[in-house]
Amino acid sequence: MTGELVPGPRDFRLMVAPEPFDPAAAEPSRQEPSRQVPARQEPPPSESSRRERLAAAGVARATVVQFAALLSEPDIARLKASYGLRLDTFIPNLAYLERLDTATADRVRADFLVRAVIPFPQASKLSPTIPATGPLDLTMVLFEDSDPVAVTASLTALGARDMATADDRESGGRLRLHLTLDDPSRVAQAAAIDDVIWIEPEPEFTLMDAGPARTIQSGDPSSGSIWIHNLHGEDQVIGMIDQGGVDLDHCFFAGNPPNKPGSGHRKVVRAFNEGVVGLHFMQMAGIIAGDQLGFSGNHPNRGGAWAAKLVTRSLGDLKREKISTGFLVFSLETLLNASREEGASVHNLSWGIGRAAAYDLLAQDADRFSFDHEDQLLVAAGQNVEQGPENLPPGIAFNTLCVAATKAFPDHMSRGNGVNGPTPDGRRKPDLMAVGCGITTSTIPRPAPNGPFCDVETIACGCSAATANTSAAAALVRQYFQRGFYPAGEPRQDKVIKQPSGALIKAVLLNSTVRMTDHPGYPNDITGWGIIQLDRTLFFKDFSPRRLIVKDVSKSAGLRMGETRTSQFFVNGDTEPLKITLVWVNRPPSEQNLPHPRVDAIRFEVEDSQGNFYMGNDLDGINGVSRKLAKAPAGPPDAINNVQMVIVNQPTPGTWRIRLRQSGHQEKQRYALVVSGDVAVDEL
Repeated sequence: MTGELVPGPRDFRLMVAPEPFDPAAAEPSRQEPSRQVPARQEPPPSESSRRERLAAAGVARATVVQFAALLSEPDIARLKASYGLRLDTFIPNLAYLERLDTATADRVRADFLVRAVIPFPQASKLSPTIPATGPLDLTMVLFEDSDPVAVTASLTALGARDMATADDRESGGRLRLHLTLDDPSRVAQAAAIDDVIWIEPEPEFTLMDAGPARTIQSGDPSSGSIWIHNLHGEDQVIGMIDQGGVDLDHCFFAGNPPNKPGSGHRKVVRAFNEGVVGLHFMQMAGIIAGDQLGFSGNHPNRGGAWAAKLVTRSLGDLKREKISTGFLVFSLETLLNASREEGASVHNLSWGIGRAAAYDLLAQDADRFSFDHEDQLLVAAGQNVEQGPENLPPGIAFNTLCVAATKAFPDHMSRGNGVNGPTPDGRRKPDLMAVGCGITTSTIPRPAPNGPFCDVETIACGCSAATANTSAAAALVRQYFQRGFYPAGEPRQDKVIKQPSGALIKAVLLNSTVRMTDHPGYPNDITGWGIIQLDRTLFFKDFSPRRLIVKDVSKSAGLRMGETRTSQFFVNGDTEPLKITLVWVNRPPSEQNLPHPRVDAIRFEVEDSQGNFYMGNDLDGINGVSRKLAKAPAGPPDAINNVQMVIVNQPTPGTWRIRLRQSGHQEKQRYALVVSGDVAVDEL
């Protein structure tokens, strides 16, 4: 079985820039191999001649191989062994980007599983967001086996300057070049270099500035319903990438002498840019983990995870910097990996890029990092109203949690800041809301002091602050599982989950959301799934009316292509609403698919004890509850979002079943399921 979700003709178009097309219409004859590309994407004659010479010499070049159907694991093994295919850069639909010489391409073309083999269209290497006028600051992605020195020489001959290499190949990332090209007409020539996979503009970064910590615990700033169970962020490390860094002389972050970052420091495990300080960084750090040194009482301006520690990194490290030997730049994936190696598992990104809302290399970095490291979660800011009309990367990545701001209590059920979704490809962002207004937190006085200080200020309303609040909440959720609170609602050593996945933490946060009151429809593209209230999902013995069931599935045990997996649980009564949240970690799209990113769909179906069906994200929109169906439809109502819910206000008692079916790619799909309500606490 192929795992097809929707019956009907298969779409064979390649989802690549500048527009999708069927490669069979451009494929050369099997009897007379050719080197043509689609007419609208024909390279200039000089480049065509160069390609002919290279091909004749047996030089490998970028080639698209499309198959007639989804590949099985034996198929993949045979194709790799027979032709040396890598099959690691997927292009919807059913295609892969390879480096093949002419002889190998002809052999592959003759294989019975192959539908089309064509040269990779040069126009598909170019982001549609590249400006028409220069100078252009660009990022280029190269093939994994490329020689960056040779490519740099070719680019220099085209007039490129200020070049820097970011090589993440050892950690499973990409090889990239960052450069400036003064003449925009040379971009096409740069794209003609065989080693080049993708070219896009370098990002411009925008900061999303803004009892909030208690409000997202229970909806009431007077009740810290999570803190009272001794969950304050102990043993949690949160990575921060932001403008500047933290001043360790501030009482929220100071440690005992010598007050230097390190494993023994009270607040900062590692400061990658030690000595660098930024106001925005200080504000966000205070919201996340600020706690006054030597103050044992409960002061009002503590961070949401005030016992957690930080790994700090300057946002400036993502920009090209001139050094004595040339230019230096880091990818987002490199910075995240460095924080992870210092112990961080939740990463706060209270910013976005300022060019366009397109899915780009920054979003791809975020998704690849989440996909490669199961225990990591990225929390990113939505866009502020005053800064632009659309949400930006990295918040619009598939696997990040995108956050917008609510007003302060008692107006916390209304939006305070944030722009409307969806993403350009139709996904729901922001995902959820958190308090981002009226927050008093750490600041830097003007002028900055030369010794200890403890200044605070109430900051503006923004998605940055809401994101920091959500990162703190994520740390508390992680601590809940690591302390063994699940499933009994009290800490038990034999129930400790050492490494809860980022998908599980994300699913719990989403499951804990409450519908906002100031916008109609639920969920919607304005407030997402609503505001976080952690005690709506986290169960505590003799405290929470709702019980909790979770299933955290690693990639090694993940859902296979075409596999249907069934779980069941028991509903005790109909007085508590039933909420089921599915989150899966989406495989990052290849560079060729950045303009058209697609989800690896999972069909999510729930059957109640009476034989009625509910489908993921099939809600009536007015009442915000799932539609009851007499039979399950053939296809899923939502095939673009990797966050899906079923919500039933009065569930019928008895045994319920959840069915999941993966489609679209042969890799195992990892996921997390969270069920809250009056349910029997058994494993799914």
